[in-house]
Amino acid sequence: MTESTSAPTQGGEYTPPAAPNAPKAPVSFWEDLVDIFVQPADVFRRRENASFWPPLLVVTVLMFVVMFATSGVMQPIFDAEFSRSSAELLRKNPQMTQDMLDRGRKIGEFFTRWGLLVAVPVTLFILGALVWLVGKAVSSRQKFQAAMVVVAYAYMVRVVGAVLGGVQGLVMDPAKLTSQYSISLGPARFLDPDTANKVLLALCGRLDLITIWLTVLLAVGVYVTGRVSKSRAVVFGVLIWVVGTLPALRQAYTMM
Repeated sequence: MTESTSAPTQGGEYTPPAAPNAPKAPVSFWEDLVDIFVQPADVFRRRENASFWPPLLVVTVLMFVVMFATSGVMQPIFDAEFSRSSAELLRKNPQMTQDMLDRGRKIGEFFTRWGLLVAVPVTLFILGALVWLVGKAVSSRQKFQAAMVVVAYAYMVRVVGAVLGGVQGLVMDPAKLTSQYSISLGPARFLDPDTANKVLLALCGRLDLITIWLTVLLAVGVYVTGRVSKSRAVVFGVLIWVVGTLPALRQAYTMM
């Protein structure tokens, strides 16, 4: 006599056995590039031990494409910033000639357009090292490789920032594109770059929405991959923002 494989009955009616839980399909790399905006903690948990090279390369290419495509509408900002820096250089170095400035302009335009292919990866490695080191101050157990994963995925918000900047440059009056802060999503856009205090301008520039968003994602990454408490992650966020602000303040101070 064989044993019945049917599920127990209730009231004489057959109840089919519950189907086993199907394993969840793995989330693709491309999905995580989107999920970083809405579920960053989940992305960092999934990718903590994965290679940081794929997101780093994608971010680099995207930044280059966006900046290359919007270089035309961003030209007034480049011109204004170059004129401002040239006047400062001439004030501090009267021996400079217009020919020297023109050569500097050509070099600056070249690196503004093509230098991103090198500048973005270098920036990510420097930021990854800072995240890893500053994390030690809050007892983070994050590995350097995990720090690079966090930075590479989090930097996707800079791609969004570049797109938003390009859109603003396209719709704004070119006469109002007087500095890099003209398209800032923060209080710096309301300050006159020619009359405002340089240190105050740089500080307000660091209060940009994209910069704060990036800082929050880095803090979430340390919380997840560094195994720290939420309060320590908040402290890390403040510290990494301050560390990133100091060079900007120093540069602004030297221009006063």
